[in-house]
Amino acid sequence: MKKRIILVCLLVVTLGLTGCGTDEVKELNCSRTATIAEGVDVDFSYKVTYKGDYVELVETEEKVISDDTDVLETYKTSIESIYSPYKDVEHYEYNVDISGNTLTSTTKIDYSKIDTDQLIEIDSANGTLIKDGKINIEDIRSAYCLLYTLTLPTNREV
Repeated sequence: MKKRIILVCLLVVTLGLTGCGTDEVKELNCSRTATIAEGVDVDFSYKVTYKGDYVELVETEEKVISDDTDVLETYKTSIESIYSPYKDVEHYEYNVDISGNTLTSTTKIDYSKIDTDQLIEIDSANGTLIKDGKINIEDIRSAYCLLYTLTLPTNREV
């Protein structure tokens, strides 16, 4: 009987020390669609995976829709110019593609693994989000979602 009581006590202490689910992985999703000029529509979508207060992964999909191929090519050149300094950064993936009347730009940034100092070296503006090598979910919410139409976050385990 004493062994069972000791085992139960150990189990309770172990669960208490590990936090038992306090670092649940959550997602924040936000999106926006708009017309930015006559004949030019945009559709932005952001998915942020975070644990506790800190961002682990950001995935974006930004679309520019236009029947004017010159407009799409101009946007493509501009976006590629913005992303080109990040091309050799590990855990930072991006792609820009035109298919039909839609330019699609996607990024996937794994902040749990990326060298955040390298991101700040590339662009010091990254330092406004990165603090002590981490990004707080509230800072991302302000940067991505409050500027756009916010959808309710899904607080589910991934």
